Amino acid sequence: MDFVVGRTVRVSQTESSKSEQSGFIEAKILHVREPRRRRSPDPEAHHGKERRAVAETDPPGARVLVMLVPDAYRLPEDIDQGEYRVFLRITRR
Repeated sequence: MDFVVGRTVRVSQTESSKSEQSGFIEAKILHVREPRRRRSPDPEAHHGKERRAVAETDPPGARVLVMLVPDAYRLPEDIDQGEYRVFLRITRR
């Protein structure tokens, strides 16, 4: 019997070991939406206060994908810092 301290054993090690070797992480698409558009400033909405944050816009023709990564432990801990590039490969099931 093997004991691994600080980590749980995966249910399906054969599938995950294949994907770990290839460097791919599988994700499920939950939602697709149109890009954000720049809105004209509405002084009434802010009660006369200056809006300090600049609203970001997405590139024209872009799509925003909301994805679920079941094996989130494989993601870098600082993924939310924006220091990574993500490449997307889409295949049919």
